This record gives sequence, C-alpha cells and structure tokens, in this order.
Amino acid sequence: SGVFKTVVLVNNVQLLGRDTSQLTFSPQDVRMIKELGKRPDILSILGRSLSPSIHGHAVIKKALALQLLSGCEKNLKNGTHLRGDINILMVGDPSTAKSQLLRSAMTIAPLAVSTTGKGSSGVGLTAAVTTDPDTNERRLEAGAMVLADRG
Repeated sequence: SGVFKTVVLVNNVQLLGRDTSQLTFSPQDVRMIKELGKRPDILSILGRSLSPSIHGHAVIKKALALQLLSGCEKNLKNGTHLRGDINILMVGDPSTAKSQLLRSAMTIAPLAVSTTGKGSSGVGLTAAVTTDPDTNERRLEAGAMVLADRG
C-alpha cells in the first residue's frame, strides 16, 4: 500500500525537561526558609518576590505563589483521592501582564505547563488527535492538563 511504519534508530536517548530529583538545599537555605515561614506576612513577601518588575497585581501574585506551593494530596475514607494541585485561569484585558506573570511562575516551577490562545480550547487542554505527516496515521497527543498532572 506504500505506507510504512515510522522507525527511529538512536544511539542516545535523553529526556527533555527539568529534572527535579537533583534539587539540593544547603543548611543555610533550610534555616532561611524556616525563618521566613514563621513570619506572619510570608504570603505578601512571596507575592512581592514574584515578578518584582511588574507593578501591582498583588492578589494575582499571591495566588500564583500559593499555586507554586501547591496543596496537600489527600486520600479520603471513601476512597476518593484529592491531588491537591492548584490550577489558575487568568482572564483579562490585553497588555495587563498575564503572560509575563505566568512566564515568571514557569521559571520557578520545574514541571509547570502554560497554555494560551489556541492551546486553551477544551481539546487542547486535555488531548488532541493529530496526523503523522509521514504515515498519515492518527495519534493522540497529551494536552497541557495531562502533561501538568505528571503525564
């Protein structure tokens, strides 16, 4: 039929993305984190440290800080599993620093996934059916929400 399966021969495979297993904290880092954690204004400090070059948006910056810290995973007695992930949807007028705030959060979070515009459709968030240009075979590609949920 003239259709061939795609085959890739490699001599090295390297995962793309950031590796979270190599994070190390010095004793001084741990001490500073614990000291900051005792402060009553810690959320304001974290919010101000996120995108300090962007003026205002204090509430959004605090929300992003909480999202970066995430929630706690819970297993309820009835068998329900709550992941504890915090998702944020930012909607607003053009030129109000939405993309810049998201980009700054993505530089901090190793597994963060951001989507805007066309990728934000319902299908683009969950999965998309694409066609292989070589074989014309259809395949399912994971969307932003699937990738953000550890695949």
